[in-house]
Amino acid sequence: MKTCPHCGTILEDELSFCTACGTHLDDAPGQLPEAAASAAADDLAENKLFAILAYVGSLLGIIVALLAAPDSPFVRFHVRQAVKLTICEALLVLAMAVLCWTVIVPVAGGIALCVLFVVEIICIVNVCRGRMTEAPIVKNIGFLK
Repeated sequence: MKTCPHCGTILEDELSFCTACGTHLDDAPGQLPEAAASAAADDLAENKLFAILAYVGSLLGIIVALLAAPDSPFVRFHVRQAVKLTICEALLVLAMAVLCWTVIVPVAGGIALCVLFVVEIICIVNVCRGRMTEAPIVKNIGFLK
């Protein structure tokens, strides 16, 4: 087993390109040794549920995921992404509450919340596929890198 140095997807040894992002793997320096790849595959198989819970359960799901799998790099990565999404959602709701007397802010905020919901679904699909790719839209936000 080897992992893609670009997106972190666990791949079969015979592949030359990453099936998730298309990175050329033959000259990629970041190949895991056999034991490390096996440990990464075990981590992924054992902790997918906790990584999904971080997205679905909001703040409580994040806390449970961190308590259930504190040493899992897979869960920690997805918890960071879920924290970014949760903070963005909280900021949007706060802005909508403060400027609720306007018409455009609640409408734009509602649309933005729908977009963040779609991003969470994309993240859950990435967890199910075993990918460690950053969440679209919020990946350029500088905190929690």
